[in-house]
Amino acid sequence: MQLIWVVRYRIAFAMKLAFVMVFAAFLCACNGNDMNRGDEALRIGDYKRAAKNFSKVLDKDPANRDARYGLAIAYYAIAEDKERLRVSTLAFWERTVREFKILSVVDTSEKSKPMYSTSLFYLARAMLAENAQAKVLPLLDQSIKLDPENYFSYNLKALILAGQGNTEEAKKIYAYIVTREPKFASAYVNLGNLYWNAHDYESAWDIWSMGHEALPQDVVLAKWTRIAEDSLKAMVYSGKL
Repeated sequence: MQLIWVVRYRIAFAMKLAFVMVFAAFLCACNGNDMNRGDEALRIGDYKRAAKNFSKVLDKDPANRDARYGLAIAYYAIAEDKERLRVSTLAFWERTVREFKILSVVDTSEKSKPMYSTSLFYLARAMLAENAQAKVLPLLDQSIKLDPENYFSYNLKALILAGQGNTEEAKKIYAYIVTREPKFASAYVNLGNLYWNAHDYESAWDIWSMGHEALPQDVVLAKWTRIAEDSLKAMVYSGKL
């Protein structure tokens, strides 16, 4: 009797193990199909369908790194499309940032950091578009920490600091940007504006002309360089300089 019980137990265990293996294989196949469809949809720009398929994978396997990455990329692309349409993008960037935050837990590599950083910049900008008094500096600081070369986040941070009256700190940030990235036009424009508003027209001309030299095709820098030159000439002719 004991031998029969042992045999039955082993048969039952083998059947359970076989069922688990078959189910796992079925699950992997389903995940694989959904992943493939998600990747293909992402490749052709069908971002909503990509998000849908990656979400199916994550419903079964929430820690799936590749599906998390695909979903984050899909939401990023959807939010970018909304940016181009010039509609409210706050909800879309909130969702994108949420996905990248989860991805950062699942995948600790450096791969997604630049896009996560850019998502935080866009989220901060979208929040300011909804409410000019929104406290977004922590988002920008996090963005800069993730990608120290995200000069858009530096630039927006300097704009906010200048608006709060902290012009000296803003000047330092703008100077840092143009030192590291000499082709970043907005930093020249904004830094020159700070000097211009303080009636330091010579320094404003120095900054704008430097930017104009680095970016001769930029119409804004060309315009303000010309205005500063004309103003300085007028001051010389009138004896004020």
